Amino acid sequence: MDWAKQGDVLPPASAGDPDHLRAWEPWVLEEDDGTLRMWYSGHDGTTSRILEAVQPTDRSWERVGVAVDTGLAGDSDRYGVEASCVVKLDEGYLMVYGGFDGRDNCLHLARSPDGHRWTAEGPIVSGETGPLAGHTPSLFIGGDQWWLFYSAAVGSERVNASEVSNGSRGSHRTAILAAVSKPGGGWDPVGSVLQPERGEVATSHPCVVEISRTLYMFYASENEQQSSIALATSADGLEWERRGIVVSGSDDDADTWAVTAPCVARLRDGSVRMGYSRRPWGDDQLAYAIGSAVFPGPWPGSR
Repeated sequence: MDWAKQGDVLPPASAGDPDHLRAWEPWVLEEDDGTLRMWYSGHDGTTSRILEAVQPTDRSWERVGVAVDTGLAGDSDRYGVEASCVVKLDEGYLMVYGGFDGRDNCLHLARSPDGHRWTAEGPIVSGETGPLAGHTPSLFIGGDQWWLFYSAAVGSERVNASEVSNGSRGSHRTAILAAVSKPGGGWDPVGSVLQPERGEVATSHPCVVEISRTLYMFYASENEQQSSIALATSADGLEWERRGIVVSGSDDDADTWAVTAPCVARLRDGSVRMGYSRRPWGDDQLAYAIGSAVFPGPWPGSR
């Protein structure tokens, strides 16, 4: 499965911009008129926020500004918000994002009538266990059930939203977990669906899409040296078959050391595009930029 890289989607930020240090973790939706909208994590060296950009048809990406600032939900996200996933419903837009309270990272919900003005619904509560601990969510809307895939440290380690990694986090092992919900109901944890295998230290940043009745999960696979984007497929959301690395940092891009945080969208014209975060060689500040790639030709198995 070969992807053609298209370069960075945003020009370098200026000093003082909310994404001056880092722009990463993109999430892209296509509107009915063909406009692409992107929500992404931006860091100015002090604080992480969720920002918005837009790409009108046949034009370049343009920054819009801050979509969700710290403290939208109160104390539970007052130290930072990031890694948003946005879906469009009949009644508007629904966002799942990670919020950090200075100690723990948990998943939050927010709603918007237009994708610009967001109202917090607070942390996602899982049964009687309290807020759902984790980050980097991917919300998949099924026919009669919603799936929430996300990253979390397995075992007793705590997920810290202030950490950004391309390799080992010491004893931390991050896996991809899932929870399910009936529309409008509570969330029930499923547990781990994709744990690190031999040679990996983390699996994270899932993005799940359905094409031709198959679920495709694009995710970040980290080893001790770098991270790459890998693929797994599933028929039911529970059992996943790994398909290997699909985008890596150094295979055809001399300027990129590591890639992570994929977002894949199938557009109305049938094309399949990926946004991802790339880290350049020699970077020691985790100064990610957002790159894009397109899958050339028809999608395997599509009709």
